[in-house]
Amino acid sequence: MATPAAYIAFTAPINPSESSPVLSKEQIWACLHRKVRNAEEFVGGAIKSTEVLSESKDEHGRLVITREVVFAEGDRRVKEVCTFYEGVKVDFLMPDGSKVLNIVSDSANGQIYLTYQFEWLMPKDTPVEKQKENVEKWTKMSQTAVEGSIKAMRAMVSDGRINA
Repeated sequence: MATPAAYIAFTAPINPSESSPVLSKEQIWACLHRKVRNAEEFVGGAIKSTEVLSESKDEHGRLVITREVVFAEGDRRVKEVCTFYEGVKVDFLMPDGSKVLNIVSDSANGQIYLTYQFEWLMPKDTPVEKQKENVEKWTKMSQTAVEGSIKAMRAMVSDGRINA
């Protein structure tokens, strides 16, 4: 029996026409570095705290941070291995095989986009109705997470927490 999973992605423009200040790629990337170390500042409703357990480089020279986050729902603690692909994405890998990707991309018209891609694995015995409920819940959460992160990034640049 295959492991049930939810595959979800949400994308939003980082600098829509009415946004101020306009965020540079350097500022966006500095914010993603901060997000790995302080997730609660970006998705405060979902994550209560972040503890960095280790920081190293992989065999390709990429920054790898292992952290433990505490999710608000159920005070659940999850260890994540976060790998930075500088300027493009951060992969968050969980012990159960679930993954989250934070991707920064360009468009043909010069807009910068932020995409969060989720691959949430569920226990094999998860009933089909519960799987559908999870997908609905996580789909809504993905939009909230992306839009909330962009809002937090803009606030951090505005108030000087990010100076890149």
